[in-house]
Amino acid sequence: MSVIRCNNINYRKGYIEIEPEIHKGYVNLEVTQIHPDVDIADTRLGDGKLSDEAFIGNTEIELNLEEAKNLIELLKNAIDKTEVGSPN
Repeated sequence: MSVIRCNNINYRKGYIEIEPEIHKGYVNLEVTQIHPDVDIADTRLGDGKLSDEAFIGNTEIELNLEEAKNLIELLKNAIDKTEVGSPN
């Protein structure tokens, strides 16, 4: 499993988990939101440092390969626009 800690915007912090093949032929994408008052700077998801109350949201979806590739392209486009400061 790959995990990205997102700790930049206080009220939108949390973790993104990516796991292949939980269901054959699909990529699992899970986003967990953490309460703004909880410091996650030195935590890793699953390390036992976060209480149940720290977790305020969770969404988990399965992407087929076409959807996963589309997500990659959309993220690349968003990165390109963000790097040059283009409006949406």
